[in-house]
Amino acid sequence: MFDKNDFKVFNDDTLSGRLELIRKDLDPKFEVLGQDLLQALEDEYHQKFFLKIAKHQRRTKNPPPDTWLAINQDKKGYKKTPHLEFGLWPDRYFITFSLLADIRDRVNYYPILKKYQDKIISEGWGVSNDHTSSILKDAADFNDVIKHYQKVKSSDLVIGFELLKDDPIVSGADYDKLLKDKFMSLSQYLVLFNEEVAK
Repeated sequence: MFDKNDFKVFNDDTLSGRLELIRKDLDPKFEVLGQDLLQALEDEYHQKFFLKIAKHQRRTKNPPPDTWLAINQDKKGYKKTPHLEFGLWPDRYFITFSLLADIRDRVNYYPILKKYQDKIISEGWGVSNDHTSSILKDAADFNDVIKHYQKVKSSDLVIGFELLKDDPIVSGADYDKLLKDKFMSLSQYLVLFNEEVAK
């Protein structure tokens, strides 16, 4: 479904031009993939999930540096809840699970992070304190990322996977499946964290 041509939207440095390309070339793919992921998630967990495709409506000058779809379990919105994203930076795909800085009931997630820290590290996910950066640190840094998230209220908590657009697998036939498999694997944390905080 996705291919290297999708990254050409980032070649347009104007706000209107890039937004038009995103809406024309990427959003229809996000819609198809998003519905497929919703069905897969609901089949897997027998729970309800909700899809949101980024519209970048608050941008008035600079073009968006990335674009994405988001899935969570709260119909009202995703940014203040644990959520999953699949998207593109100019040089890579990203699949992430995020607890943003202004998530509701933030402190309730601190012990959950510690509980699943070893599991996340063992699975080798990338980690970060900044959802606006394309760079994920090595899983071995997760303890420091958790500590930073607890101490710095403006920080985010992100775990996930990246695939550079020039990775050889992107030219192969199986990378769509790889991206979906990574998304589904990461989805366990969306469900686990929601169940834990609801206890």
